[in-house]
Amino acid sequence: MKKIIFALLFMMPILLHAQDYTNICSGGPCFFQKYNSTMVKAYKTTSYTLPGSNDTIFYSYSTIRDTAASCLDTTKGSIFGKKVYRVAQTKSFFFFNKRKDTVRVEAKAVVGYTWKFVNLSSGTYLQANVLSMDPDTVLGVLDNVMKVELQAKRYDGTPVSNPWNGKTFKLSAHYGLSKTYDMVNVPFDTTSYTLVGRKSPALGLQDFGWKEVYAFNIGDILHFSGYDNGVSPGQTSTWKEIKTVYAKTTWGNNDSVQYKFDRCRSTVTNPGNNHVYIHDTITVKYNFKTLANDSSIMRFPDQFIRENIYATQYDRYMKAYNVRQTKKLGQDKYRFINTCFVIPAGSVLLNDSYSEGLGLSEYYRDDQTTQNYYKCVYYKKGTEIWGSPVGTQCSPLLDVQEQSPALTQQVRIVPNPMKNQAELILDGVNLNDNLHLVMYNIVGKEVYNLKVTSSSMVINRNNLPTGLYIYLLTGKETIAKGKLVIE
Repeated sequence: MKKIIFALLFMMPILLHAQDYTNICSGGPCFFQKYNSTMVKAYKTTSYTLPGSNDTIFYSYSTIRDTAASCLDTTKGSIFGKKVYRVAQTKSFFFFNKRKDTVRVEAKAVVGYTWKFVNLSSGTYLQANVLSMDPDTVLGVLDNVMKVELQAKRYDGTPVSNPWNGKTFKLSAHYGLSKTYDMVNVPFDTTSYTLVGRKSPALGLQDFGWKEVYAFNIGDILHFSGYDNGVSPGQTSTWKEIKTVYAKTTWGNNDSVQYKFDRCRSTVTNPGNNHVYIHDTITVKYNFKTLANDSSIMRFPDQFIRENIYATQYDRYMKAYNVRQTKKLGQDKYRFINTCFVIPAGSVLLNDSYSEGLGLSEYYRDDQTTQNYYKCVYYKKGTEIWGSPVGTQCSPLLDVQEQSPALTQQVRIVPNPMKNQAELILDGVNLNDNLHLVMYNIVGKEVYNLKVTSSSMVINRNNLPTGLYIYLLTGKETIAKGKLVIE
């Protein structure tokens, strides 16, 4: 007899009598964060209603999954499996796991109602028990939520010890499964997932594309560090870099955008301890219509897209970048050899990670002879700051050198970026040294000069255009230099 897995369906308790939870993430993709991890899984479905019965089959996108064998699995689908079957008459759902067994959940339930959730080993099963149907917060919105607890039992009703005992899942009346498990791996994996976003209605974490990846603003500061190994035999280079956006131009309906970056990079090459410091400006243009031809970052986690004998790995994370989403592409990680897709040994490893508002935030390439790596380790976007800087900001005006931390503490301009006014604050600076605050635009032209007579003075915009400016506090010598962004 076929075992049908009545898996986690969606129940709605506005009243204490039986309710129907029949929403399986319709209306667009849903995103789930793995417990105690930054990893995000997704579910996106198409549906088909069977003639005559009104039963519905929901189909997931194809995925590629690791297995205990060498051949990878391309048949099981995403977090809810390849397909979900909904029985219209009983309001029940069937989710199919990797051994083609089923987990059963009834669509009509009241507190205290129990049923067989899934078979375990011979003679045992997991029983589901509705603990409560109470208001709870889902994606920041208050909703009625059914909480269901699991308990392993023998078929005679005797409880048995099992890692699933006491585990729970939750069903939100309006937003579907708010706490779930990877249905393909039930009952073999007890790791839970929490709903963190859905498209319809748009709540929580949303999908993003190239426009969101390359969404910079004037004054954004990005710090990177990285290394290049084996460019020459036995040679290793490590480097750090600071990039600041000082100009932004858009065209059309935001179809294209051009950024100008002030950049400084310090590189140390060994053997020899050869130190090279460069400073330049970079102009980068992104045409989003052209980028749209590359749909790679619009793929879903684990999605299986075959390209001849290759397939790329797609991962998604809520990274440490203040929980900004990151999409990671393992380029051509999988290869079709003999009769199945495998992870080949000795192939080129190439990973690209794109983050919202940070661009290409991480890159790694290893071709067995050379390795190249870099990562965003710090950023400042408006008032948002994350990470550890690689150093103080470099000056694009005078010598390419970094600001002394001690001087940074002595001279402050707040707020920075500024709009109409800012305050110059001096600490421990001799005011009798004929001090002047001088500002230069990015091409080195003096545009502002203020005689400093007090430890706290107002800086007025004076119709200066939006952009990046370099300031010097000078007296008998240059006391401090730094950057000021005007929005």
